Amino acid sequence: MLGLRLKYDLKALFRVTWPVYVVSMVLPIGIRIFYWIQDWPIFDTMIFQMFSGFYTVIYVMSLFCLIIWPIVVCVRDFFNSMLKDEGYLTNTLPVSRNTLIVSKEIAGLILFLISIVLFILSLFVVIPAFDFMQLTTWLTHFHWTWREVVGAVLFILLALTSVYGSITMFVLAMMLGQMHRNAKGILSVAYYFVISFVMQAIVFVFLMMFGLAADTEIGWHIGNSFLTFASRHEWETMLIVFAVSILYNLTVGIIFHSISVWISNHKLNLE
Repeated sequence: MLGLRLKYDLKALFRVTWPVYVVSMVLPIGIRIFYWIQDWPIFDTMIFQMFSGFYTVIYVMSLFCLIIWPIVVCVRDFFNSMLKDEGYLTNTLPVSRNTLIVSKEIAGLILFLISIVLFILSLFVVIPAFDFMQLTTWLTHFHWTWREVVGAVLFILLALTSVYGSITMFVLAMMLGQMHRNAKGILSVAYYFVISFVMQAIVFVFLMMFGLAADTEIGWHIGNSFLTFASRHEWETMLIVFAVSILYNLTVGIIFHSISVWISNHKLNLE
């Protein structure tokens, strides 16, 4: 059932986001054309300069929309299909709440990844010195070692788990806001900032404890040993940092998701 729900959620999201994706790919082509023809005598006019400047502003705005709009769409879709009146149809399906929420989270993650890829491609199109043929040649002739492969995989996993943690934080904030009778939307936003503040406070306390522990004799020896290891094994240290960050993001995401499912099952009457 998860596959069917995910397919349905992706279709619902793409119906709203595809115009932004198309525009984000068309506008940079215009920027590239302006770059090619700007030195032509016929276009050496004030009107052309004003038009190209206005076009550039629109392109920059489209880049912001490319990142912000999918977030707005995902939040709006989750709120409407799970928490508002039409949520009755969704929550009465023969599917567990866990499956419903997981489907929403995965759909949001896929949508965000598509936006990031299109954002990068859009910038590549705009850059005058960039050549897709050269990139293709470089990728086909580049000899990947196990270090580059592991590093690339861990970096991608780090990005995925980081986005997943943010998505589950949005979901948890909306679930907490839904527990109130009034001002549910405003309280959901407030809960999101509160959760973000608490997470930052926990990290700050951990760093403070780490700093205090480093002042002790045992802490000094441990810290000195780690610095020695890091200076001699820079690549391995980076992989360790990546792995720890991935586990942290994944753990936080699972905790947020589990709390959201528990709230939807025990604290909210969504049916």
